[in-house]
Amino acid sequence: MLLRCFNLSIKNIFKSYFLLIAVLFSIILGILIGSSNPPNFILNIFSAIGSLISEIINFCVPLIIIAFVAQGIASLETSSGKILGLTLSLSYFFMIIAATITFVLAINIFPNFFSSSVNFQETGKIATESNVSSGISKIEIKPIVEVIPAILISFILGLGISSLKAVNLKKIVNEFYKIIEILVKKVIISILPFYVLTNFVKLSSSGKFELIVGSLYKVFLFIILLNSLWLLFQFTIAGLISRKNPFVLLKNMLPVYLMAFATQSSAATIPVSIEASRKNGVSDAISNFVVPLCATIHLSGAIISIMSGTIAIMMLNGYEISLSVMVPFVFMLGIMMVAAPGVPCGGILAAVSLLVSFLNFSPSMIAIAIAFHMCQDNFGTACNVCGDTAISLIVDKFCKTKEL
Repeated sequence: MLLRCFNLSIKNIFKSYFLLIAVLFSIILGILIGSSNPPNFILNIFSAIGSLISEIINFCVPLIIIAFVAQGIASLETSSGKILGLTLSLSYFFMIIAATITFVLAINIFPNFFSSSVNFQETGKIATESNVSSGISKIEIKPIVEVIPAILISFILGLGISSLKAVNLKKIVNEFYKIIEILVKKVIISILPFYVLTNFVKLSSSGKFELIVGSLYKVFLFIILLNSLWLLFQFTIAGLISRKNPFVLLKNMLPVYLMAFATQSSAATIPVSIEASRKNGVSDAISNFVVPLCATIHLSGAIISIMSGTIAIMMLNGYEISLSVMVPFVFMLGIMMVAAPGVPCGGILAAVSLLVSFLNFSPSMIAIAIAFHMCQDNFGTACNVCGDTAISLIVDKFCKTKEL
């Protein structure tokens, strides 16, 4: 009996963390292959595979945006526009503030992490294709639409369907959403470990991988600390508005945090989050509406991780960090987090197009960003989910409604 329970426990853990385990295995395997001084034709093969996967991901991202954003907006039908509008506004507001705080802290703190061990300009050569000469030509798979037009199309479709009650078009959008959801779960998520593998082979073969790891672990600790401080900030705001003790509110969130951390899933934590929300004094009607909605549109923890990883990778590669580029990036990142697919690694997948189009990230830099994000995704998910209850407290204060 004990052996059966142990086996079930191992299976559940493996199922819950399969993607993380696969990515970690890919990183280790990539380091071993790259550091073994393989011949050029082996590196060329890995380079070609990585380029092909990169093209596939870039092609799929606009489709993901259109499917998830259009379906999400079209499905947001409720008798109380005030509650919906306030929830959306608070989610976006908190994510923009989280991204801004992360950016300000990162540009001031991260140079202290890197300056003593990494030469920025020299390290900047790591994540370029010039490290591995490849005689294999790339297969170009151009996206059918760019990122910004994809966002506009999705908003036009979603708002149009919602306002006109276009039932037939809504069915088409819902079916398209299901197709893209399967594409993300069965294809994109499945090839991510191979993408990480190919790029870490190149990184390791460059001889500078140790310098990157020696710097990024500090960023990892920075994210964990900032997640904790962010939750304290959110619940302090919620406590002031609802006139409740923020530390008591946070204490009631402990089961939610542990559940989200263990499952790495906002959706799986919704029942526990609703119960904690009610325990914090939120009405049933508000809890039942706001918490599930925020599970898909509020990703403060993810945005902290993505911003931190982005700034760190830019610094490591000698990129100039200017406000003229980063300000629009932050505002667009907030929109992309609202549109992020509700799957593991969904936040960073939604952000990939922005990293390429706004910041000119190379495939190797994208691979580092994905791997780095996944390694701390448990903390980010826990931060996301706990923050949902803080939003429900604020909404409940301003929308004293018993029925929706």
